[in-house]
Amino acid sequence: MRRVHKLLPRELALGCTLVLAAAGCDGSRPAPALSRSADIVRTAPIPPENGPQLGVISERLHVREYTDTAAPSLGVLRAGARVARSAEPVSHAGCTAGWYAVRPRGFVCVGAEATLDLNHPTLAAMALDPNLEGQLPYTYARTRVETPLFERSPGPVDAVREVGKLRRRAGMAVVGSWSAKEPGGADTRLALLTDGRFVRASDLEAAKPSDFVGMELGKRADLPLAFVVKRGVRSFRLSGSEAAKDDLLEYHSELALSGRFRSLGGVKYWAFDGGALRPSDAGQERWVRHQDVTVVQRRTTFPDFVKDDSRWLDVSVTTDILVAYEGKRAVFATLLSVARELPEGSASTQPASDGPRPIPLGITQVRQKALTFSPEPHGPGFGEPFEIADVPWALELASGQLIHAAYWHDRFGIEHGAGSFALSPSDAARLFGFVGPELPRGWHAVVAAAGHGTPVVIRK
Repeated sequence: MRRVHKLLPRELALGCTLVLAAAGCDGSRPAPALSRSADIVRTAPIPPENGPQLGVISERLHVREYTDTAAPSLGVLRAGARVARSAEPVSHAGCTAGWYAVRPRGFVCVGAEATLDLNHPTLAAMALDPNLEGQLPYTYARTRVETPLFERSPGPVDAVREVGKLRRRAGMAVVGSWSAKEPGGADTRLALLTDGRFVRASDLEAAKPSDFVGMELGKRADLPLAFVVKRGVRSFRLSGSEAAKDDLLEYHSELALSGRFRSLGGVKYWAFDGGALRPSDAGQERWVRHQDVTVVQRRTTFPDFVKDDSRWLDVSVTTDILVAYEGKRAVFATLLSVARELPEGSASTQPASDGPRPIPLGITQVRQKALTFSPEPHGPGFGEPFEIADVPWALELASGQLIHAAYWHDRFGIEHGAGSFALSPSDAARLFGFVGPELPRGWHAVVAAAGHGTPVVIRK
């Protein structure tokens, strides 16, 4: 595990006793401020990148489109974040300490959720910046056993109290550590989570995410291609009407297909270059059974919205394939895990029902992208018998589903989950940077402007 931030003595007052923001990840908003519309500021100069900053001291803070707490959300800031701000407030309407313009757009009310004091303990406690260039944005851990969940005790400054339990194999991001006294007085090293709560460090182990990576397409590789989605799959040599088993193919390996296929004894075989197995066999044809692989074919028809080099995603819920396009050019192909149905109680544009519903097909858009997403405590979750928090590289679709990284399994290309589309961490990071809008520096999530989210085609 990457070393986590150690709290300094002055931080033991623990500003990570976070003030929970009234607005949630779904973009819900608190009641409107009682202010005259004439006091609302809608535009302001963009603060310089090297100018003064404000810090976020709540678990989740929305950047508003204009200076009103009822204004639409442009994105989310998380505890510990620092963003460039205007030198002076642009308005005090409904915000005693003042609304400040933030970079690159929007407004934040300074007060219970944000501060100008950059020495605030919460900013020190939650100071671990996300790794935007890595496989995962934070250090991730799994619980080895069922373990208590703690929060800062309102009593002694170095004590915590138990507020729940986490089941074995629960997953979460770790952003800091602290030594404190558990109920009963035992000194314990605690891991700090993104919501300001704690877990015993001794009950955690490093998460071991899949190292599967999809295929970059271009000069060296193109469609069609195949992914091996089973273990124990072998290649074949075909001679006349005979098929002889050859080398073992690795799970999740990628095969550049020639496009040629043959059927022997009712079994379909695809041809590929034997150099994928041994360099010495380059140029020699090898074969793989259709039933052992997932084949990604070249598209011959395209949605009407495809123009120029605009970026979009093509998701097949039948083959568990995602292909990223720039116009009509496929640039990346990979496997994902797709649930066949939406679980009861999940978000969707379809009418409510008494049970699971089919995944809605059609064209949707990326509505919001977030470094991490945590499901509601009593929501459908991610189809696992344990808790999953801080799901990385989350793309929230207007249709209600998520495209996200799964750091807890390696079953890509196989039906799985609870209504979401799960990718390997490396692939999810790749696509997070591919789709718009761009995540501003210091922001945790950004909302796409209406009608401008990256299109996503969901089909059989």
